[in-house]
Amino acid sequence: MKYGIWHIAYGMWHMKSDYTSESSPTHLNILSLPSGFGRLFLIMAACVLLSSCAKTPPPRVEEKLIPAQTLSTSTAETAPVKSAPELPAAQPAEVKQTIDRVFKGAVTIKTDLTPYFFVGDFNGDNSQDLAVALKPAPGKLLEINDELAPWILVEPIQTARPATKGLPYANLHPEKIKQRQVVVDERDNLLAIIHGFQSKGWRDSQATQTYVLKNATGAKMEAQSRKQIVWAGNKDKLPSIWGDVIAQSINEQYGFIYYNGAIYSWYDPRSYKPEAPARIIHGGGAKAMR
Repeated sequence: MKYGIWHIAYGMWHMKSDYTSESSPTHLNILSLPSGFGRLFLIMAACVLLSSCAKTPPPRVEEKLIPAQTLSTSTAETAPVKSAPELPAAQPAEVKQTIDRVFKGAVTIKTDLTPYFFVGDFNGDNSQDLAVALKPAPGKLLEINDELAPWILVEPIQTARPATKGLPYANLHPEKIKQRQVVVDERDNLLAIIHGFQSKGWRDSQATQTYVLKNATGAKMEAQSRKQIVWAGNKDKLPSIWGDVIAQSINEQYGFIYYNGAIYSWYDPRSYKPEAPARIIHGGGAKAMR
């Protein structure tokens, strides 16, 4: 391309003067200027054309698209999911050490049960808890039943044994059951649940929140995760379960101990009835129900 332009400029440089004759006065009169401005103009025009052709266009930069999978992965990494930290398996020696730290000798461990302790996140706070089968130590009932003791006494299984008059506890007035103070007897079997504290769980020296469940130890005891108990298909048929449960059979009643956000309770699939949904009444009907 550039050689062709130079060839045209060279030919124009040596043009005959007949192009500026009187017969064609309008054709390239600029070439006849005595000062050589015409020739200079042609040279400059050729240079401009040559430089414009010699310029190479800048290379094209292709934009790289970020895959959608990469975007979703990076977004998911910004929102970590909370889960209980993995801890080593509980050993009998450290279980005994924890019971001594909390109860100060008021109870003894029922080592005749197999197993006699369990671990799990029973209150659903992502910190590992400890459940241990106990019995009152001789001469320590005052300490266990003390209202200022650093534990909460609970009797979750109200229908596990008959009342003194032969009537089941379920026939008693519910308000009387709630108002009745729990008192531990020396013959009672106990289940202590020590809530964990932060990442160390029940091993932490600050793990002192404890519930003592009266007559809540039975046969075939095992800890089960909440995922094993609660799923989408039966969620509406169960009570409010916050964490893992302790399944067992007590007096031929199979069920499990669970935490409902305030206290530990007993679930018996044969007798439990889910609460009816609240009815919303509009208009005049609402006034009539008041």
